[in-house]
Amino acid sequence: MSEHSAFDIIFAGGEFDSSPTITHWSAGPTSGGTTACVVAGRLAAADPSLKILIIESGQHSNDVPIHVQPCRSVQNLVPDSATVSFHAGKASIHLNGRVPVVPCGRSVGGGSTVNFMLYVRGAASDYDDWATFGNEGWSFSEVLPFFKKFETFAPISNRLTHGYSGPIGISTVKAAEIEIGSQLLDVGKMYDPDRPYVDDCNDFKTSDAYSPAHLYIDPATGKRCDAASRYLYPYSDNPNLRVLVDKSVKRVILKNGRAVGVEYSADTRSSPGSSDDFITIMASKTERSGIGAPSVLEKNKVDVLIDLPGVGERYQDHCGALPVYHVSDETETMDDVWSNPEAITAYLNEWKVNGTGKITHNGIEAIMKVRPTAAQLASERVCVAKEMGNILSTQSRQSYGSHRNSIWIPSRSLRNQREQIYLCGLLHLVEFYPELLGSVHITSGEDANAPLDFDPDFCSKPGDIAQLNLFYKMARERARRMPTYRGEVTALHPQFPAGSPAACKESDLPVAMDAPDIVYSEADDEAIAKYHRDVVLSIWHSLGTCAMKPRDQGGVVDARLNVYGVQGLKVADLSICPTNVGNNTYSTALMIGEKVATIIAEDLGLKFE
Repeated sequence: MSEHSAFDIIFAGGEFDSSPTITHWSAGPTSGGTTACVVAGRLAAADPSLKILIIESGQHSNDVPIHVQPCRSVQNLVPDSATVSFHAGKASIHLNGRVPVVPCGRSVGGGSTVNFMLYVRGAASDYDDWATFGNEGWSFSEVLPFFKKFETFAPISNRLTHGYSGPIGISTVKAAEIEIGSQLLDVGKMYDPDRPYVDDCNDFKTSDAYSPAHLYIDPATGKRCDAASRYLYPYSDNPNLRVLVDKSVKRVILKNGRAVGVEYSADTRSSPGSSDDFITIMASKTERSGIGAPSVLEKNKVDVLIDLPGVGERYQDHCGALPVYHVSDETETMDDVWSNPEAITAYLNEWKVNGTGKITHNGIEAIMKVRPTAAQLASERVCVAKEMGNILSTQSRQSYGSHRNSIWIPSRSLRNQREQIYLCGLLHLVEFYPELLGSVHITSGEDANAPLDFDPDFCSKPGDIAQLNLFYKMARERARRMPTYRGEVTALHPQFPAGSPAACKESDLPVAMDAPDIVYSEADDEAIAKYHRDVVLSIWHSLGTCAMKPRDQGGVVDARLNVYGVQGLKVADLSICPTNVGNNTYSTALMIGEKVATIIAEDLGLKFE
């Protein structure tokens, strides 16, 4: 490409914080991430003459089996993955000295090409919270049309909060049932009858219920519904839409207060073709561009061009744990396709012809959203109940947390002498509203691949441990009532004191529905807390580091996502979220993409639905 090629819009960034767009910005874990694909595709459809460039640090994802076939999602997380980058945070005393690691998608389409495809939306109040910062156009009623615009919701018809003509297909699993999900739902009805069963817990108001899982999987083809394949690649024959892969963006180039280009690998530069163009950018790229807190920029020998101390601050995420349980030998699992990728070939014909079979399965069949009741809090130790009660009383959200059921990584037992499959994810505990507030900053003003100065702040607040402890207990009670249950993999559970009635058992049978719950002592609670500090992990829902808030409140962008103090530069990915959202963040990223496409079309004077 010519060093001075002209583009109307550039989407460029790195991998973790936020991305740049010249003319507009679409950010995400990567420069060609989820939101970039949505915006670029919508604008290319609206005006094919627009010259659009996407600069991506990873590779193309179109028709690549690891991205297209849902059952292969776990393969993206192998240590030498080429489709995911692993960002190490600072060792933390709150994690008993561990170094937290956060994975981020690294391919065209970003996280949408490597996530586990679970469709979980937040609460309406999540987005009403955004509007309290003066963000006109971002309240729930104002963003609902964009949520509906991106989806075709196949499981249930005629629901007011769902869309039925969008590019992203939503379905229920079409493989033969693995049964673990249905067992959880059955246990819920009998053991926990006060918590309802619903057919859709993603209506933006249901916050405490059992539900079948809905998935970002095309109901006709059985393929993953990622942003690249549904928004971007359909326009790949447009010569004005260009995607550069394997490029690491270093910085946005500013001239007289305007973003005029980006610098990426090998010092290649690209400039916009018009003074009305825009750029979208990620937080680390923002800092190397001279935009950020003076203390951070000066430390890394970057000239301070725009004093914006909110850049890279207020990092938020969802964190969780994966207790592991043994299941009966006859239990059907995903073990064959997950333990031996070559076994996938046995299911290929069914998938290609009918869009069914295990290839279409991501291992998740049911979920449970939880908002702890007064009775549950009362049953906890006073200090735990106080922490959680304080959180509940100060949150306006309708949805509080999630503890959900899935069938992740059914593999062999850790004990060689007992070759019995086990599952984890029966009790995949996910804390949707942690109190953490971390940060992510550059460590080099020149090296775009230098490690980040990253502190995710996991488990630093007592309330976060209190939530996880309660969810662990709730999950364990449901697991041991499921017919498939055969004990805990004790090495992957809390190490309770010797002689404790709460001690885990390597081999066990299900208990009756009306059996008494396990009673935990104070020492047992300490063991559960230690377990969570030892194992808690990111659910890779990173957001918030370029918040859409007033500048004097630490904001980085305004309600139209313009970076304060810079012309032609927008941020438009999950980093703009001013507060956390109680959902798997893909849906929020897609909504942001649809909203940003409309904003940019308005800026450019395009006619746009």
